[in-house]
Amino acid sequence: MRTEKCSTENTTWLVAMTFFDNFNSIRLIAAHRGYRTKYPENTFAAFHASIGRCHFIELDVQMSKDFVPVVIHDATLERTSDAKTRHRQLGIKSLKVSDWTLLQLKTLDVGSWFLDADPFATIAGHKLSPEEIRRIVSQKIMTLEEVLWHPALRKLPVNVEIKDHKGKKQHKQVTEIVVDVVKKTASQDRVLISSFNHDYLLIAKTFAPKISLGVLQDYSHPPDLIEYLRALGAAAYHPSDSIVDARLIRQLRAAGLGVNVYTVNSKERQQELFTMGATAVFTDFPELS
Repeated sequence: MRTEKCSTENTTWLVAMTFFDNFNSIRLIAAHRGYRTKYPENTFAAFHASIGRCHFIELDVQMSKDFVPVVIHDATLERTSDAKTRHRQLGIKSLKVSDWTLLQLKTLDVGSWFLDADPFATIAGHKLSPEEIRRIVSQKIMTLEEVLWHPALRKLPVNVEIKDHKGKKQHKQVTEIVVDVVKKTASQDRVLISSFNHDYLLIAKTFAPKISLGVLQDYSHPPDLIEYLRALGAAAYHPSDSIVDARLIRQLRAAGLGVNVYTVNSKERQQELFTMGATAVFTDFPELS
């Protein structure tokens, strides 16, 4: 395992590059929420279909009412479940993920919306067989622990994005609980934790000094970027494609930091970024070169 010391005025982090040690390639394809152009995002079907099409998968974590990390992108349930028609039956007024217990979340259908919305014209383009369509409608919300333990996904590296829980009762504990799940499933070497809430990353490093971190950023870069990333103990920077250029990538890579760019669906743009030196691209259309 490669390590390097990273010091700030008050802190010295041990930065363990265990996540990137999973790969021989330096041009990595990350399946954004799984193979979400063909299957409902953040479901087992999308993750399983990504195998052989990517180097690692990216998923999102929200917290249930009873403090269980569950795999779903949105803070609310309207878009990717049938909660709008089920919540009254269950006696729940709110559609926020954080107001539903795990048992209640497990009753939801998180597949059928994909057939109705057809977000990537997969159905209209006749790109799914009847068997694949049947598989879609059987999808249920997974816990992070279920994903990390699942035999079919066990060897697949995973980028776990912790969604921001500010203003919710889960806010203070979300990172510690996620890290506990990663440790419990013996997944530290294959998990990269990322977040737009950079305080969460500091907390993760406190509870698991060897875990790899990715710093998510949109719109603009933090001042003194390299020093900022080092102070967080980050292994990689995850910028939006809109704020990336060759100079940025060159500087970060020279500093020993990975650069994983989101969300890049153009094959031409992916190749441009790799030529610039990007470590990975997140894409909705996972396909290994």
